[in-house]
Amino acid sequence: MITIKEEREDILSYLEDASNFKGGNADKVYIPDGEEELKRILSECANEGTSVTISGGGTGTVGGRVPREGVIISLERFNRILRIDSKNKTSLLQAGVVVNDFLNEIEKAGFFYPPFPTERTAFIGGNVATNASGEYSYKFGPTRRYVKKIRMLLTTGRILEVERGSVYEKDGMLNYGVIRVPVPSYRTPGIKCSAGYFSQEGMDGIDLLIGSEGTLGVITEVEVSMISSLPQRAIIVLFLQNEKGIPEIVRGIKEDFGERLYSLEFFDAGSLEFLKENFPEIPEGTCAVYAETGADDDTMEKWVTVSDRYNAVDTWLGESRENYQKLIDFRHRLPENINAYFKKIGLTKIAMDIAVPEKSFPDMYAFYREIMQSEKLHTILFGHIGENHLHFNLFPADEQEKMRAWQIYETCVKKALTFGGTVAAEHGIGKIKHKWLRIMYGEKGLQDMVQIKKTFDPYCILGLDNIFPKELLM
Repeated sequence: MITIKEEREDILSYLEDASNFKGGNADKVYIPDGEEELKRILSECANEGTSVTISGGGTGTVGGRVPREGVIISLERFNRILRIDSKNKTSLLQAGVVVNDFLNEIEKAGFFYPPFPTERTAFIGGNVATNASGEYSYKFGPTRRYVKKIRMLLTTGRILEVERGSVYEKDGMLNYGVIRVPVPSYRTPGIKCSAGYFSQEGMDGIDLLIGSEGTLGVITEVEVSMISSLPQRAIIVLFLQNEKGIPEIVRGIKEDFGERLYSLEFFDAGSLEFLKENFPEIPEGTCAVYAETGADDDTMEKWVTVSDRYNAVDTWLGESRENYQKLIDFRHRLPENINAYFKKIGLTKIAMDIAVPEKSFPDMYAFYREIMQSEKLHTILFGHIGENHLHFNLFPADEQEKMRAWQIYETCVKKALTFGGTVAAEHGIGKIKHKWLRIMYGEKGLQDMVQIKKTFDPYCILGLDNIFPKELLM
């Protein structure tokens, strides 16, 4: 059975995600029960030339599920865990399974899914479509590493099933049987990256589908790998007086703890100001390094040594269940507080999602710091420093400052690209970052993506304006 929503008030909740992208519009929302209903909807839309946007959990930050026109297909009823294979440590899931439900289910069997996103209400299919990264991506990597198989419905009505290891690039081509496409001429940087279609020499064909942002087909099922449940862990927050030596401190922590590190984050002094209402005990004028490690005695003793070595103003330890959860909240609260504050005062933040190779990170960090010291704009710097991936946020107070903020953004993008970096490390391109992707891969790179898109989706109706402007399809 297909549920159809056509009243404006019933559609509104599907016209938003975490990006605050404005201008969403759709004629109706389809909610199919299964693949046959989905196939009928796609066939009808293909015949009529109606654009289709696939709706997941709404946790994306680049407007990917928010259409400008056409119809929405929600996969909320594709919510069954089809198989948990304890012997092979894999699970087969429908695309609309909520990540938190999956985590809870496999926990009962003694397993864990490492790339789970911060936003646990996300759909697993959405995570695959965006190659999502989570709080443990420093240790375990992004979603791509755990995807074993994808089942995808194409707008032609064909089913495409791709298993990892079954299709490889040969002579510049990927042959899926039902379709054959050229590998893009550009190469995806070998760092944390979610910018455009994946492309590497000798690549596995499944990796082109992962991170394609709903533009090639509709993912209906995914098989993912699991690992055994994690051991007890602890969170440590070091509050430091000096931000200038942060890259060296981070490198030292990596060397000290190695495989014992699960995550490594950074909050500058401005970031911590947004947290003081919830955590008034934050020491004044400090920045912070946040880490999660194993909780064994040797690791905890080493943290005492590290805290002393870097002259920490204060050290917070989350080892008990209560304190651990408090520090998880500390980490997650920052973006929530930033968004709430600027929504309240009616200003817009401009946030970067740039990552660079490790050897270049000290120079990129220094570049950010130089901008922060020389510009009058309100800025903060925080994020996944263990992966050389910080979110540089700019808060322009008026139109003139907004123009300057976008100039700074472009300067930072171009600087990162000279280091072999990426314009989108974890949040994808969606409808918001077309300009930066064009700078990253050039016009030829975008045309390569368009050719792939047209081969998978010859009707050119899926996920329009995601990754690149729909005008390029004309």
